[in-house]
Amino acid sequence: MIQYIVQPGDSLYTIGARFKTDVCTLMNFNRIADPCLIYPGQILGIPLHQSAAASAGCFPAFQKNSSGPLVALLQSRLARLGFYQGPIDGTFSAAVEDSLIRFQLSRNLHPAGQADANTWRLLLDDINNPSETPPCHADMLLSGLFMVLSLDKPAYQPGEIIRMSLTKINLSGRTITMNYRTSQRYDFKITYPSGLALWRWSDDKSFTQVLGRLSLAPGQVIRYTESFNLSSRLKSGIYHVFGWNTSNQLSHVKQNVMIRIQQDGSEYRSGIVDT
Repeated sequence: MIQYIVQPGDSLYTIGARFKTDVCTLMNFNRIADPCLIYPGQILGIPLHQSAAASAGCFPAFQKNSSGPLVALLQSRLARLGFYQGPIDGTFSAAVEDSLIRFQLSRNLHPAGQADANTWRLLLDDINNPSETPPCHADMLLSGLFMVLSLDKPAYQPGEIIRMSLTKINLSGRTITMNYRTSQRYDFKITYPSGLALWRWSDDKSFTQVLGRLSLAPGQVIRYTESFNLSSRLKSGIYHVFGWNTSNQLSHVKQNVMIRIQQDGSEYRSGIVDT
């Protein structure tokens, strides 16, 4: 499954045609009663279990020491399923190879440590394993632009540092251009369980009030990283970390990861929400 953000002018028919599925499948998968009642900014799940067999053959058979945006997609899929916890940097490292072998063993595939066509099919078809999604990673695909919000871990104690990264990868075959109203290119925010803001990266920053443009060539990867030191007096609870691109086209798309702040570091389970 991938996630798609509805754009102005989209319909379930045009979205279905783009991803080689049909309106009924999209309606059932997203529990939509009226196909006319979709709206810009809405997040739709796109099931790939029927089209993955055809699309997987388009991906190279990656192995150790490979690099590039599709390796970042591989890392993201493995992280999404709970097998990989490293950076989404587009490098096929020993950690990626180990994660891939563990994934292949879990799916009764030959544990070769290479991303062949059969492995890609199952990586793309994660619809039957939604409960395995780790709570420190969120991703979505929007018109060829793959975006990933990652944290270094799912739970923190008061006084620890949260390390965040926001990655943009151009998976399309064309240059993607984004327009900005200021020199700011991204933002992060953390909110209390009540929804009130605890911290926002841009609050103590100054940005030039000038129009700007950023172009990503096919295959280009841009990664932003920031950190925040939690107060030692912070109360336990479920907090939210947001990350987003501030371009005119994407500022309404805020990826959201839920984390737990706790005193004792005990085990817990949580989930991801994209808004």
